[in-house]
Amino acid sequence: MAGSGVWGTPWGGEGGTGVKTWEFIIPDGARLTKIDLSSGDALDFIRFTYKDQYGTHISEKFGGDGGSSHSITFADNEFLIGISGRVGSFDGSTVITSISFETNISTYGQYGTNPGTDFSFGVTRGKISGFYGKYGSYVDSLGVILHPYVA
Repeated sequence: MAGSGVWGTPWGGEGGTGVKTWEFIIPDGARLTKIDLSSGDALDFIRFTYKDQYGTHISEKFGGDGGSSHSITFADNEFLIGISGRVGSFDGSTVITSISFETNISTYGQYGTNPGTDFSFGVTRGKISGFYGKYGSYVDSLGVILHPYVA
């Protein structure tokens, strides 16, 4: 996987047969405007939308087709400062079983209901500039890409 920034160790599992790797990087000068996801007992899929000088861009859908759909739309002055969730066993694999997003304005979630081991990541300096991981029928793993603050 290419890209600059600091790639944190992903949470979750390695996936099974047919698992794919994924990454989503917010380009310089762009801002994250929306996160679409689906969840039930696990995080079924996640998709990102960003806006730049050329318009609105929607990422590929990373994951499967199950669960209930949710959309998080960010205000113009809103940005991510943290994520948290759980990793657990579901349908024979280790996957992301729940997720929440924290911005400078609000917290969204918990999406997903299955128990598991907690994880969290917060930003005090710098910004979340992307995500990556593995997926199949569910989001197997999720990591954060951070662009550190440079003085």
